[in-house]
Amino acid sequence: MELLTLDQPLDEIGPDAVLVVAFDGWTDAGEGGTAAADTLREAFPPMRLGAFPSDALYDYRDRRPSLSIDKGLLGSPDWPETTVEVLSPPSGPTLILVGGPEPDLSWRTIASDLAELAQRTGIDRYVGLGSVPGPIPHTRPVQLICTSSDVEVLERIGRPHEEVVVPASCQVALEATLRDAGLETLGLWVRIPHYVAGEYPDAARALLEQLSAYLGTPVDLTEFDDDIAQNRARLDVAAQGSDEVREHVEQLEQMYDAEAEAERLATASDSTRGPDMTEEQIPSSDDLAAEIERFLQGRPD
Repeated sequence: MELLTLDQPLDEIGPDAVLVVAFDGWTDAGEGGTAAADTLREAFPPMRLGAFPSDALYDYRDRRPSLSIDKGLLGSPDWPETTVEVLSPPSGPTLILVGGPEPDLSWRTIASDLAELAQRTGIDRYVGLGSVPGPIPHTRPVQLICTSSDVEVLERIGRPHEEVVVPASCQVALEATLRDAGLETLGLWVRIPHYVAGEYPDAARALLEQLSAYLGTPVDLTEFDDDIAQNRARLDVAAQGSDEVREHVEQLEQMYDAEAEAERLATASDSTRGPDMTEEQIPSSDDLAAEIERFLQGRPD
């Protein structure tokens, strides 16, 4: 392997292990994927298998390491790092968790190293955890979509849509390369409200629920209940405090409900779907986020 440095022998990886990837960055809206990965680490204490050298992966001018200065005395820089960890749930397969800040550089080399790691250890499955913004109201459940090398998995889990061309993230680039290397791949993506800034615990919960069902890995999801309720209450108050935001959320609800009904009545005529929303009618995420942020800034914590 060209970049990946191992701290432990590969025989520490048991049979039937699954490669799981969750990076922060563009495809981690609401910290869905990284929060899900952190929950896995808390549930199944990890053993560090190795890491990629930070100097080969990151542009430090774009992702500057933090550093403390205490009365003129410099601390040590907190360098970003992409790590590879082994998690051993009591049931279900061993998880080889790759995570950290999304790398800026060496995407193809990382993918090649992970493909070699899979080949040398018998790993034949990949699962990616991520989240993306979409025209989803916070008053409705998040939407789970997927990408996969398996058509049956797509039909069972995914939400089919027309072909789209998007800027790739490191995570989807890895998924494509590992698919080409012969792994069965599943990218789990949660769509969250595009006007929400900060953590959105519904996303992590939905990802872990599907991961648990797919792999047979038990994960306690009750820890998310309070956070989800508090976040929902906070957003409800923000929406009710502004006529503009409340109207936008209502428009999103109408679109969400129309799409849900169209899926339920997939064989019905188009007339049952209700009015379509044009792209211009979808509220701007910047406008909504700014309006909610202005409202929340005027409230005590």
